[in-house]
Amino acid sequence: MRHRGFILFFGTKPIISTDAGKAVRASCPQCGVEADMISKTYRNWFTLFLLPLFPISKSQPFSECTHCRAQFPLSIDEINSRVAEGERQQSADAIRLYNSLRHSPANCVTLNDLIRLYGSLKEYDQAISAAGEFPEALQNSEQVMTALARVHLAKEDFDGALHWFDQAIQKNDQYAEPFFHRAVALMTKPQPDLDAARAAARTAKNLGHLGADDLIREIAAKQTPPV
Repeated sequence: MRHRGFILFFGTKPIISTDAGKAVRASCPQCGVEADMISKTYRNWFTLFLLPLFPISKSQPFSECTHCRAQFPLSIDEINSRVAEGERQQSADAIRLYNSLRHSPANCVTLNDLIRLYGSLKEYDQAISAAGEFPEALQNSEQVMTALARVHLAKEDFDGALHWFDQAIQKNDQYAEPFFHRAVALMTKPQPDLDAARAAARTAKNLGHLGADDLIREIAAKQTPPV
């Protein structure tokens, strides 16, 4: 006698879902780019003939970087909390640096740190105001001038950015940073000057700036007419 039967195909399957509308803007620990971190959940399901029937594990939250797709075992609320705590700490650091400058108004190292910190917080007007309050520290350092110029560049105030990049170069024409970022400003302003941008980028390369080769290629691509 022959016995007819059938084979059951069963197993487990992870199912990932995205929480619509939940995202936090943050610097990704993997790629370092500021990007949206989106909320997702992971859960294992029992499957029959590859079809999910019922969950067999708890829902596990995680977050994913929209830039590099790296995933982190943190809920979006935990990331949001860490971002907020980091911003509170940065604000406290800014107050501490500002108070230190009031006692040592010529300290260019402290002013440079303060301007860069305000820039990371996107408090550009605060950075520009601080530079104006401590002119001695500003005029004593090409690094501070460059930091201030980068704040103007972040605000898309290209005239202000180019002014302070030029001041930094005038103070020290062997410092690569202002040449590099001057090239960026010339390339990205509403009416770009690509020839001047390429010249500044080449000078930055000659002075040893590590990102200059990529910038030169980017400028060259913009100068090449589309086919």
